[in-house]
Amino acid sequence: MSVETLTICGIVILLAPLAGAVLSGVLGPRLLRGSTHWLAIGGVGLAFITSLVLMGQVRGAPPDGISETVSVYNWITNGTDAVFRVEFLIDPLTAVMLITVTGVSLLVVMYSRDYMREHGKPERGYERFFAFLALFVFSMCALVLGGNFLLLYLGWEAVGLCSYLLIGFYYDRPAAAAAAKKAFLVNRVGDFGFGLGILLIFLTFGTIEYGAVFHMVQEGVTGSGDPLATGRVTTIALLLLCGACGKSAQLPLHVWLPDAMEGPSPVSALIHAATMVTAGIYMIARCGAIFTASPFAMTVVAVIGAVTALFAATIAITQTDMKRILAYSTVSQLGYMVLGVGVYAADSAIFHLFTHASFKALLFLAAGSVMHAMGGIIDVRQFGGLRKVLPWTFATFLAGSLALAGFPLFSGFFSKDEIIHHALMVHPILGVVGLVTALLTAFYTFRMVFLAFFGRQRVPEGVHPHESGPWMLVPLVVLSIGAIGAGYVGIGADGGVFHRFLTPVFAHTFAAHSPASAGAHGVPVVEHVGFWAHYGLMIISGAIAFVGIFAAYVLYLKEDWLPGLIRSIAPRAHRILWNKYYVDELYDAGLVEPARQTGRVCVGLDDYLIDGLLWLITAIPRAVGYLARTYQSGMLQGYALTMVVGIAIIVLLVFGA
Repeated sequence: MSVETLTICGIVILLAPLAGAVLSGVLGPRLLRGSTHWLAIGGVGLAFITSLVLMGQVRGAPPDGISETVSVYNWITNGTDAVFRVEFLIDPLTAVMLITVTGVSLLVVMYSRDYMREHGKPERGYERFFAFLALFVFSMCALVLGGNFLLLYLGWEAVGLCSYLLIGFYYDRPAAAAAAKKAFLVNRVGDFGFGLGILLIFLTFGTIEYGAVFHMVQEGVTGSGDPLATGRVTTIALLLLCGACGKSAQLPLHVWLPDAMEGPSPVSALIHAATMVTAGIYMIARCGAIFTASPFAMTVVAVIGAVTALFAATIAITQTDMKRILAYSTVSQLGYMVLGVGVYAADSAIFHLFTHASFKALLFLAAGSVMHAMGGIIDVRQFGGLRKVLPWTFATFLAGSLALAGFPLFSGFFSKDEIIHHALMVHPILGVVGLVTALLTAFYTFRMVFLAFFGRQRVPEGVHPHESGPWMLVPLVVLSIGAIGAGYVGIGADGGVFHRFLTPVFAHTFAAHSPASAGAHGVPVVEHVGFWAHYGLMIISGAIAFVGIFAAYVLYLKEDWLPGLIRSIAPRAHRILWNKYYVDELYDAGLVEPARQTGRVCVGLDDYLIDGLLWLITAIPRAVGYLARTYQSGMLQGYALTMVVGIAIIVLLVFGA
């Protein structure tokens, strides 16, 4: 593994999409206009090809050279010593994340070529859209490649900025503008804690370089050589978790992600599948040395992930907007990933991140194809029976839905089951929560499929449905192949190619600290297990997927009067789920309105108290000026008389004294 090659690969992966973004913004409006997409496709495509080269370099490295920190240049120096460096950390986790980010992003950018031509946009919006997409990919690649916490934080904030720009792309729509502001502000809450965590890392260890920090955590010492207190590690881990909850939409900072659907469908696919929301999962996995040093922090991570997964899945079963259903599905699946790292199965969490990127991008882009055919309408109550009208969209959407539902032999089935397996071994209750969530996932996914594609054909008035063009269909077909086959890289008697590849990254963190590996919680480590011990969960999980799909079939296709009956029997429960547990309303009443009231009070104090005091202070000179100006008549003889009288008074005073 050549250091020079790694350096060149890292620089190209960063600069290619950045160049595409800059050139799209500069040349697009003036020269390229409708051809601006080629700059973004070229930049992201070059980054993807280079990521493949980087993957080959990492796979071909010997075990002792599998991880490499590559210094590009010294950013901030103190004399001859470098304080902060621009450096890349190249290892299997970096390679997997880069392949996922650039591969899915390339397909999304290609899909956007036709999608953005067909939808209303502000003037010059086409060029601006592709510039923002390429900038988003650059930001995520910077986050992944960064070899220290400062570069991680810069990429972290950059993806937040890009999400604001893309969610609010239709800035002339109040809902889109509000959603963009909401995403930005909610993420600032999590990022505040994340920033404090990085500052505490620097104060504790005297450095922000990954290798040095992780080594000191594992050795149990601070930068000054003092013993490292468990409470300090726990505090750092929980502060970093705040950032993950914001970026990866975990409770209680999940509220921005469903509203992000106000952006164009390619943006939804990019945010939900390959960028931004995966940043929190990547960060926890990367900082495994910190998190695994605190069992309490790991328990908090696992509980938040499990609760978020179940919470979002229950909301999704009542929603009717396809993109919003998929948004809550993303929140739920991210909960699975957080649960995975919380039960020391970081490799399984990254495996689920990898498979989820394919089928969730596929589902969002296919939903965009439906929206394209329905004239912008995406509410499943307003159309149905589309499988014959949109055969390619239906086939690809079905593949993504089967993967999301955890249907046997599809990619989501393998990665989701691994997480549930580890959860059952470490925290059985959390494992049961994962199984219940799997049942709900299969149900709400095929509820959406049956409502949109089966039954009597229904389309909104004035809409003439038609299949999308090749620029939109080809990415759907490619992603559907991933939804079907991506899971097979992670299966095998010894864990599969995917897990073996990631083993060096997690061997001394998650794997070494896993309670299951030591028989904790009463779970013994068994070398040889029987058929049911080995395949029992797989059979149960497959049966759960069948049950969820069958329940959706009965309720929404066979006996479609039953959902109305259930709503009438339990109207309050339905209302709670329909209104997303009133979390937004609680935030509005508990935080937003008090802040607004405080703002109104401050405005009143400024208008009346502060301005009143200023008025009183200036009243005296204004009154003197008012009196004095009465003598300014503009008549020269009056001025002359005043001067004479004044001189006479001065003379009398002088000589009289």
